[in-house]
Amino acid sequence: MRWLAAEPIESERLRLEPLTVRHGTRMVSVLADPSIYHFMGGEPPSALTLARQYRRQVVGHSPDGCIGWLNWIVTLAETETPIGVVQATLLERSQAAADLSWVITPAQQGRGYATEAATVLVGWLNEHGVTGFAANIHPEHGASGAVARRLGLHPTAVVVDGEVRWES
Repeated sequence: MRWLAAEPIESERLRLEPLTVRHGTRMVSVLADPSIYHFMGGEPPSALTLARQYRRQVVGHSPDGCIGWLNWIVTLAETETPIGVVQATLLERSQAAADLSWVITPAQQGRGYATEAATVLVGWLNEHGVTGFAANIHPEHGASGAVARRLGLHPTAVVVDGEVRWES
């Protein structure tokens, strides 16, 4: 099975760069704020942890080949400064459905970057045949819920690891 491969995506203010292992060093400071992990768990990663994680992710699929991974670093187009990440996990062999996630560093939150990045991601995925979208969001994470609503997702009754499943 050949999965979709991430390509550069641009919006008015942002550039989504396909993830590379080299991004690890640049992303340590972006992902360093402990408040990022309040809803999703975990802790700020080290450069070594990110290098290992990114080395696994850039392959583009799970070890058994059953799940496709698309990962981008979100940068400000004007300065090329990294401010976050977006991800699409392809769950079906048809590649018609994707789970989405987004993280913007707290210093850049409140400016619409998560919505802008996720919107251009969904547009790119639509152009490549992906038509169904979902996201798992902590019920108290109002900002992520707002992004999901802007993407046309709606909360369902399904709860996965304490997070509400939103679907289009």
